[in-house]
Amino acid sequence: MRVLLRPAVASLVLLVAGSVSAQDGRARVEGTWVLAQPVSHAERVVDRAAESAANAMSFFIRAIARSRLRDGTTVNRRISLRFDGDDVTVRFSDGSAFTTPLGETVRRRDQEGESMNVTARFREDGSLEHVFQTEGGTRWYIFTPAAEGRLQVEVITDSPRMPEAMRFTLQYRRR
Repeated sequence: MRVLLRPAVASLVLLVAGSVSAQDGRARVEGTWVLAQPVSHAERVVDRAAESAANAMSFFIRAIARSRLRDGTTVNRRISLRFDGDDVTVRFSDGSAFTTPLGETVRRRDQEGESMNVTARFREDGSLEHVFQTEGGTRWYIFTPAAEGRLQVEVITDSPRMPEAMRFTLQYRRR
């Protein structure tokens, strides 16, 4: 009897620990976050990332690609992350908001009406990952708690037409 209970007790301990860990992860990323560096600095970070991704493309499309990447990437001055049960809502400073059940993929429309798949999940390292996938490509937002109550936001944009993904990281502080 004792031998049979050990795996059950171990499983229960892991389940409770995982639940506590998920709750802790939620508390560490939930809230309203504001850009922790000047907007001009953040825009230069995005410009360098667009430049790097575009430079991997052929000479003939480089300028167009650079412009599209830059124009399609907003520097969010504010990001809000809220949890309600198993749902997480991310609201960006441009007013767009997406509510997604954790661990599931749902169909949504963006502000221009384009259909996309949206997925939200916690990674093993405690980061919250929000993935937006359209026919044209995929953008990941990876929200990672950082030192001194900050939030590191890594943004990755990739497409089958891009030989190299565009990636950059910005720092936010709790508001």
